[in-house]
Amino acid sequence: MITRDALALGEQELPRRRGIPDPRREAMWLLARAWGVEEVTLRLHPEREVPSEIETRYRAWLERRAAGEPAHHLTGECEFWGRVFQVSPAVLVPRPETELVVQVALDLPLPPTARVLDIGTGSGCIAVSLAAERPKWRVSAVDVSPEALAVARTNATRHEVEIEFHEADLTSSMDPPWDLIVANLPYIPTTDLEALPREVHHDPPSALDGGPDGLDLVRRLVEDLPRLLRPCGGAILEIGEDQADGVASLAANVGLGVARRIKDPGGCERIVVLQPR
Repeated sequence: MITRDALALGEQELPRRRGIPDPRREAMWLLARAWGVEEVTLRLHPEREVPSEIETRYRAWLERRAAGEPAHHLTGECEFWGRVFQVSPAVLVPRPETELVVQVALDLPLPPTARVLDIGTGSGCIAVSLAAERPKWRVSAVDVSPEALAVARTNATRHEVEIEFHEADLTSSMDPPWDLIVANLPYIPTTDLEALPREVHHDPPSALDGGPDGLDLVRRLVEDLPRLLRPCGGAILEIGEDQADGVASLAANVGLGVARRIKDPGGCERIVVLQPR
């Protein structure tokens, strides 16, 4: 099989749906990673013969991808903030919008040796990115899942950063004070889960389900922020669509103010920054 025929096969085998809007683009992504080459190489050399072992892997990936398995679960890796992270079914595959959390954190005027806590770290993508960009920050990360923490530790080692990891339910074992708290907690309302793309259902349910209004865990965290934050500290939360007003109300009830509300490229208010009043 040559490259051109392999891509045509992928375009034929992959169904066009919400999770696969462009089957040919998806096929090229899969073939490039199965082969270990850049996508531009496939475009420049359409007549090149695909090695038999690569073709076998590619065909298997096409079958699994067509069945709804996320592309990043096939490769076991996902790019985030310019770095490659290990992922697995134990963690939420990092989304591009979550890079806003990192961007906002790096823009804050924090002390050079700021104490930073990532809650619900999952793959560790936020904590590792912050630790790599600000080596003097003292970064800690917490998750309730030991399987997720294993992935996060692997990513911290891979990118040669020092992070203190804790297995705990939210902030139950975390001692204040913190200069910055970041969190991408489950925020999808339970009734909305079934309508998500098929690929998303391969992520851990505990990383998606935010309860009846999507704010169960966010509510618990916001209520504990006054205990956790320094008087001049702040918290950056990733939230879902139409939740910014609700989070602002929760914050006001515990004496916190909303310093910023930031929209993602799709126009959703995706990030809120909270600070003590």
